[in-house]
Amino acid sequence: MRFQVSVPEYKQVDVKLNPAKKVIDLKNAACRQLRIDPQLTKLLLNGKRLNEDSQLSRLKIAPSTVVVADYLWARQLLVWGAEGQKKLREATVFLAGAGAIGNEAAKNIAMLGVGRILIADRDRVEMSNISRMIFFKPKDLGRNKAEALAENLQRQYPYVETAAYRGKIESMPLKFYLDSQVVLCGLDNAESRIFLTQTCRKYSIPLIDAGIIGLTGRVHSYIPPDDTCPICAFPPNQYSNIVGLKNPCDAPLEQATVPSFATSISLVSAILSQEAVKVILGVEDHSKNKQWPEKSGEPLRSILFLDLKNNRYSTMKLERNTKCIVCGTEGTAKETSFRDEFPLKRLKSTHGEDEIRKKLHPNAKQLTFFLETSHGTRRMDNAMEMKKHARVGDYLRILAEQQNGELHESILHIV
Repeated sequence: MRFQVSVPEYKQVDVKLNPAKKVIDLKNAACRQLRIDPQLTKLLLNGKRLNEDSQLSRLKIAPSTVVVADYLWARQLLVWGAEGQKKLREATVFLAGAGAIGNEAAKNIAMLGVGRILIADRDRVEMSNISRMIFFKPKDLGRNKAEALAENLQRQYPYVETAAYRGKIESMPLKFYLDSQVVLCGLDNAESRIFLTQTCRKYSIPLIDAGIIGLTGRVHSYIPPDDTCPICAFPPNQYSNIVGLKNPCDAPLEQATVPSFATSISLVSAILSQEAVKVILGVEDHSKNKQWPEKSGEPLRSILFLDLKNNRYSTMKLERNTKCIVCGTEGTAKETSFRDEFPLKRLKSTHGEDEIRKKLHPNAKQLTFFLETSHGTRRMDNAMEMKKHARVGDYLRILAEQQNGELHESILHIV
């Protein structure tokens, strides 16, 4: 029997199957050709869902009948196709902050189909959060925000994998960062934003930074290493004031309360989320040919300011600050780390360590190896230990001491 199966307005395929096969076999065969997720697809005939356990020969379906594939993201295929949706499904996004922006951004990227979302926050859910943060309910009061968001998000969107880290982003395992295609920052303190920007520049991870105060907001997309980083806007002579450094004998400062509205949160988070989509769909093309694909669009290369009260929307182009504490000539992340992949089989071979040395640092005086896993960092004192503990998906961080005493860092993703 032959069937024509289509996603309306997108694509139609011809499927030939033995009549003894079932509807689910038809669905799986059609989805392979359409390159969409079968578990998120249903087959419809004349507007009615077909029973997937039914045998094709027993259904009142004539050969060459058009069957509609009702796919979860069918409307998005019209814009970026199955290839673009596949990139979203395979992407990992790191949410730094599970507050107002984090909640909205998590909802948006989950609905768009991002496959894995990592969330970090050390704060706990308070009553005032519930009016502005869609995933927090009264039953979550007192819970860690990252854990509550990850759990509630996964319950609402079971096709998304979530993971939570309940602590400061400064102490989070490096693997969380290295796994991410893009980092979304909704943090409200400068010290953590500086650390996050430093990490993203050093390891070439795109960062979308956003914030709100009342009815105003900002969004800035940073594609390292060449873009102007978000910290370039900070006056170098004001760093101590910005991060809140003070005399330890002074009385403790009260945490500032910032006005916040659901409307400005939604708008800023929508732009933040769409910037993340642009990066996921287009950063690979951009790294190869320095152009962003038409289907995704180019991310913001300036800071976008939004003023909902006065209906003003403007952009400000940042100039590279040579004295920036992160990317300046003496910045903490002035040097970026080389990143590549390395097969586990070759790593565990007799000459694995020698091959790494020859590939990355042939003239180094000494190499020091660290294994980066989801549990943290572990120093590898010898090749045998490295071969014993390394797993696919881990990262090998190599510090190479050159003959002149300089240190160079490289990252190998074990595949």
